[in-house]
Amino acid sequence: MASALGEHQIPSDGDPSAIEAVKLWERGVSKEKDGSMMDAIQFYRKALKMNEHVEKVYRQKVRTEIEISKKLQEVNISQKGPDFDSECNAEDGSEGNGELQPCWILDMLPTDLLLHIVREVVLTSGESWVNLSLTCSAFNKLCFHNSTPYKTFATLIYPLQRYDEVSMTLNGMSSAQQVEELFWKDDYPRMINERPYIKFRGIYISVVNYLRHGMNPEGSLSLIRPVHMITYYRYFRFYPDGTCLRCLTTDEPSTVVKNYHKGNYVKDSHICQWALSIDDNFGRLTIRRHDDKYHFTEELQIKNQALRKHHRLTWISSSATDKEGNRADFSLKNEKPFFFSRVKSYHDDSLAMSAHSD
Repeated sequence: MASALGEHQIPSDGDPSAIEAVKLWERGVSKEKDGSMMDAIQFYRKALKMNEHVEKVYRQKVRTEIEISKKLQEVNISQKGPDFDSECNAEDGSEGNGELQPCWILDMLPTDLLLHIVREVVLTSGESWVNLSLTCSAFNKLCFHNSTPYKTFATLIYPLQRYDEVSMTLNGMSSAQQVEELFWKDDYPRMINERPYIKFRGIYISVVNYLRHGMNPEGSLSLIRPVHMITYYRYFRFYPDGTCLRCLTTDEPSTVVKNYHKGNYVKDSHICQWALSIDDNFGRLTIRRHDDKYHFTEELQIKNQALRKHHRLTWISSSATDKEGNRADFSLKNEKPFFFSRVKSYHDDSLAMSAHSD
């Protein structure tokens, strides 16, 4: 299906080099998903040299494929399990490809005991939650047609979120619990579906590639100006205590991610403060830091990535304010969204930090 759809995304009378560039970009995306960043960058560079607008063409192709897929099959997202800081696509199996077989042994056990098992699995990881739902019809029903796991998940993640006090005061709210009661009450599946949250068991990464035209050496008679591919990365790692690590570097994720924590100094990394606003559908994220001369503020919006809930951060603004109150806005022309990537080794750090913040 993907290949069939892909043939319709690039005009048949288009430039053959553009078609080849998109294919190279897709190979780069595949390598990046596998963690082979060096191979991915090589494909990205080749694609950009063939067509400097290849990324826009690729993203439009992906969006169109998603729209066509939605039209071809009705996907009931409200019955899908949440992403739970997981890199996997949360296909909960509630509308699975085949009928799940019953498990007669489980039918002999009380529902309360089975729900206790489900709760423990939800606290372990989202992947385990999804996998449990696929084992048999009994667990599938308990995992995604019962409010208990959703409530467990909600009470796990939302108390760890940090909300801007000024925003809450202006909206007449004194606590996050008031917000929950006002908008969702006890409808936990809808809350998880609608209410954005920051994820702690991984890292947000933005990969920026752009072309920069160089200058010919003095005295050169060449009419062709050299083109340089510039690649850099932005990293955000959030903690439940309201702090986050921010890093802008040319170092690849394979070098940075594994040991990226507060106890290990990383060059060009800063400790910042983060908070969510209850405006803009609760998904406006503000990150602040300062030095001796300036206060820096970065604003981003939490958004979905296809069926992955609250998995992406898109830029709103980036600015610096000096001691006199003069503000300068930075250009976001080359900036790209952040995508969340789960890191298993971060799990214990997040639990320890959340316990400390309590």
